[in-house]
Amino acid sequence: MKIMLHGIRQFFPPEARFVAGVYVLLLGVFSALRLLLLVRNVNFAHQVDTGVLLRSFLVGLRFDLAVSSYLLIPLLLLLLLPPRFRSAVLGGFVLLAGGLFFLGVAEAEFYGEFESRFNSLVYEYVGHPKIVAGMIWDGYPVVRYALIWLVLALVFLAGLRWLYRRCLADVQVVTTTRGSLLRVMGTTVALALMIFASRGGVGHEPLRWGDAFFSESTFANHLALNGLYTLGRSGWDKIYSKQDFWTKSMTPEAALAASRDMLTLVGETAQDDPRYPLLRRESSMSPLLKRQPDRPANVVVILMESFSARFVGALGAPAELTPEFDRLAERGILFERAFSNGTHTHQGVYATLTSFPNLPGYEYLMKMMEANQEFSGLPTLLRRHDYQSLFLYNGLFSWDNKEGFFRRHGMDRFIGTNDYVDPTFVDPVWGVSDVDVFSRANQEFREMAKSGPFFSSILTLSNHAPFNLPEPLPFERIRTGDVSEGRFNGIRYADWALGEFFRLARQEDYFRNTLFVITGDHGFGTPPMITPMMLSRFHVPLLFYAPGLLGDHAERRRTVASQVDIGPSVLGLLGMDDPHQGWGRNLFSATLKDEGFAVIKPSGGEEQVALIEGDRLLMIAPKEKPQLYRYDLGFPPACSENLARKEKELVGQMENRLLAYVETGILALRGRRLGIPEADAAQVGQPGGNALVDNQ
Repeated sequence: MKIMLHGIRQFFPPEARFVAGVYVLLLGVFSALRLLLLVRNVNFAHQVDTGVLLRSFLVGLRFDLAVSSYLLIPLLLLLLLPPRFRSAVLGGFVLLAGGLFFLGVAEAEFYGEFESRFNSLVYEYVGHPKIVAGMIWDGYPVVRYALIWLVLALVFLAGLRWLYRRCLADVQVVTTTRGSLLRVMGTTVALALMIFASRGGVGHEPLRWGDAFFSESTFANHLALNGLYTLGRSGWDKIYSKQDFWTKSMTPEAALAASRDMLTLVGETAQDDPRYPLLRRESSMSPLLKRQPDRPANVVVILMESFSARFVGALGAPAELTPEFDRLAERGILFERAFSNGTHTHQGVYATLTSFPNLPGYEYLMKMMEANQEFSGLPTLLRRHDYQSLFLYNGLFSWDNKEGFFRRHGMDRFIGTNDYVDPTFVDPVWGVSDVDVFSRANQEFREMAKSGPFFSSILTLSNHAPFNLPEPLPFERIRTGDVSEGRFNGIRYADWALGEFFRLARQEDYFRNTLFVITGDHGFGTPPMITPMMLSRFHVPLLFYAPGLLGDHAERRRTVASQVDIGPSVLGLLGMDDPHQGWGRNLFSATLKDEGFAVIKPSGGEEQVALIEGDRLLMIAPKEKPQLYRYDLGFPPACSENLARKEKELVGQMENRLLAYVETGILALRGRRLGIPEADAAQVGQPGGNALVDNQ
């Protein structure tokens, strides 16, 4: 053994032996960070076997080795420079490692918030350091995590100093030919081994995030990943992804034909124009709204921050957090299986108001140059009918380029955090409270109604970490004693503010002639995980509420719906048969006979996209096999095992539809073919006569 060790010491230079020791230190730190993530998010692990969780650490070593190699290959090469550079090299490495360890500690909270390892969302937040720093300081135990980071950093630094004294402190310069040859050979072998480790081994394909999915437990699979690996891959994909998987899955003609089959209802007339691939007009409208003589109905779309269906009483939630929404649902049309198209606010906003989905590579569409084109959305279409438009919001419209995007797409006026007079409460991070937004909305609607029909979007924000709410609360504070306390009070406050708005609105003349659409911008992660797409992040209530126009017409519908359906549905209810290119369907069409569908995609991470049809969910991603699940959104929710092998025919059909939908969307976006023809005076200006029926 001694002879063998002596041979290794002679063959591998001291720099390589030093780096080998650093590997051990890094693997220890990464395991500690994985343990921290497990402890912080142990609520996701209640139904996971201990053996599966332990295997997460073993599978995770492969990712830890890869990340360690990315860091240590440059270190080894730099250590081969003349000894006078060694202090600077090691000093820089210590600073880099310390920063990465800090990220690793922070990831424990990131996962708790987004149910995901680090992804491209991090890069978006980095662009808003002041707001994000304030949110983190006010909403999370920063001091506690700073102490954990300090302990890890000091232990790592102590180990590094010991390795330096053992391997590098007394290194003699090699002068013999044999010694130099052994040094070159040993370094070459060490680099080759490190390269193999960086790609996850000697397999045909390099390491991918899918290699962490070893079990039926999504949380255990996530635990096996390394957050620095997923963050680096997200950055790489953000820069270099060309989306060939999504845009070359079939011919554009075949994709367009399949997309038209998905979206075009019986009674809709396709407008065959290559400039507008999905342009269609609905000739048969749903007679649900009462006629208001010579007065088109107003439209108000309310997007509630993080309004998860899992906590809505009207949908079966046991906790009494949404009594106001529940009362509204008793007099409206409530869709029980509605989904946000993404998991971030801006995705919900543009999907709802432009009827365009959240697609791979375009998750931050409102800030991208591709968005500088006309969309077939509600602001644009209603403007052609002389609707006034207004967007009300708690915060800054510069966030996610909201004002720039929607001003381009037909929105006339914007009221944000600096436009409120004597607000009752101002959060230093997110702006005024929901009740201030709703109070101002009621004032504005009262005045706008005097000048003609109006369209407005209200985006709320109080139900957002760090959940700074006005004190004293207008209800008895909910006490849970854990991290859910802030969330529960945020939901309850947002619901209370919604109730206050309708208490004021019912006293106004505009109320009787207004269609209100209430939904969530997205949900949020909560156990259990319903399919690997974690449907709790997408499941939102969708309520069409208009007592003055619908009368006592109230019902619940099981049709699968998503935010892109809202625009076509509003047009149908208003009786406007204008040509449009919505990426959803009129949910109230008499010809809609199937169970509905939704295309959803999470923020950041790998390019996973899912198609929901009825109670089935198909998930696909580049270089991964399709996964099919049956889900149940009841209480408690349920999810089947992966059914892809058992239902291959259905998988093939759904996969074809999903790929066609995504490909057509990306190509239409790139080709700037999302708009609608110039207004034709003969086509617009008056609602269709067969749509608004006087029920009296």
